[in-house]
Amino acid sequence: MNVLILTDFSEVSDNAGRYAVDFLQNIAANFFLLNIHDFNFSKSASKSLESELVSTLEKLQNSVHDLEHYTKNPEHSFNTILSSDNLINAVRKALDEKKIDLIFIGAASKAVHQHPLLGDHAYEVIRKIRCNIMAVPGNSIYNEAEKFVMPVDYSVISREKVFQHLEQAGFINKGRLTVIELDEDHHESTTNEFTWPKLTHVNGKPKTRYVKMGESQIFSEDLLKEIQGRFDMIVIIGKNLSVCDHFLHTRYGLLSTLKNSLPILVIHECR
Repeated sequence: MNVLILTDFSEVSDNAGRYAVDFLQNIAANFFLLNIHDFNFSKSASKSLESELVSTLEKLQNSVHDLEHYTKNPEHSFNTILSSDNLINAVRKALDEKKIDLIFIGAASKAVHQHPLLGDHAYEVIRKIRCNIMAVPGNSIYNEAEKFVMPVDYSVISREKVFQHLEQAGFINKGRLTVIELDEDHHESTTNEFTWPKLTHVNGKPKTRYVKMGESQIFSEDLLKEIQGRFDMIVIIGKNLSVCDHFLHTRYGLLSTLKNSLPILVIHECR
């Protein structure tokens, strides 16, 4: 597996790197640490450019060394990417050149945004980059997730497609999944309408629970606080743009104002 970790050398992005290593602790993976730096290439800045470049590369190498010492899997390798391009172009280039399967990005609360990468642009990456993405809060410590919650709007994607995406991604194959259905016109849910053998039934017992709610309920602050107390991970299907907006939009999304401790896995349709 090829994995991209976005870093600005902050504690939030360092934590996302450690989380990535822990999340893939039993999987062989090539990790690429991407830093985007706005270098000044003008002639007047030529004297400081070299030292700035050397300093940034040194920080990248230090981040690699830290993760090399942190991992316990000998099949983990770490590489660096330094770019002066804008964030989206830099990520897309890495995605294509390195055949990236999964992206990790630190998700800082609005109160501690210190760099655009972890502020406004985290949402931009999730919306514009068609790759599975894990947004990791700065205070999130890895524990193997057992209880997942997934809000879904079936007005834009079918249930069969949702579970097809989950199965193709392959990140959720055990535990319990609670699906919060937002389409009030959708017919009543049962666990037997489709087959998803990895999670739908385990030892003959249903492991997927369905809850029907209106948008006014699911996107309330009280429910989000309850979700954080009851679940280990939030899962969002990338095609559910309205769900992404309600949770992750920089200005009016719930997580722009509320402190979140849960990692958010955004699953996009396989390229």
